[in-house]
Amino acid sequence: MQNVNALPAPTIELKDIHIPEQISSLPIAYGWWILAALFIVLIIISIINIRKRIKRNEIKKQALKKLKNSPEQSIDNTIALLKWAAMHYFSRIEIAKLFGNSLQQFLISTLPIKHQENFTKLSNKAFSMQYKTPIYDAKDTHISEQFSEAAKVWLTHALPPKPHNVSKSKTINIHTTTSENTVQGANS
Repeated sequence: MQNVNALPAPTIELKDIHIPEQISSLPIAYGWWILAALFIVLIIISIINIRKRIKRNEIKKQALKKLKNSPEQSIDNTIALLKWAAMHYFSRIEIAKLFGNSLQQFLISTLPIKHQENFTKLSNKAFSMQYKTPIYDAKDTHISEQFSEAAKVWLTHALPPKPHNVSKSKTINIHTTTSENTVQGANS
C-alpha cells in the first residue's frame, strides 16, 4: 500500500510574533498643558475673589455684631454705628457731613427699593426724636428697638453697595446737602 499523503511539505520559515513597543504618554500634548494652566488660573482667580468678598463684608459683619451685642443701644449710638459702617463703603467726605433728614435720605437711597419702605417706617420716629431733649420713658426704648431693627435692615441689605448704588448715592447726597445749605443760607 502506498502512502497517499506523501506530498512534500512546503518549507516555510515562520517568525515569532512580536508585540509592538509600549506607546509612551510623555510628552503630554500641548492642549493638556493649556487646559491645566487654565484650570490653575481659574482656581487662583476664585480664591482671590472669595478673599475680596470676605474682606469687603468684614465691616458689615462687625457692625451687625455690635448691634446684636448691645440691643439696648441709644439712638445716637446706633446712628454713629450706621455712619461708621457707611464711611467704610461710601465717600467719607459725603457721609461725615450728613445728619438728621439728609442722613436718613442717604440711608434710604442706598437700600434696594423693596426694603426702603420698611426702613423708613422703622426709622422715622428715631430721626424725628434725635435732637429733642432726652426724657426717659418706655416709649423711647420701643423707638430704640425699632431703630435697631431699621439699622439691621440697612446693614444687611445696603452693604456692601452695588457699584451702581455708589454713584447714585453720591449724586443724591450732593443734591440733598446743597439744597439744605441753600435753605439754611436763606433763613439766616
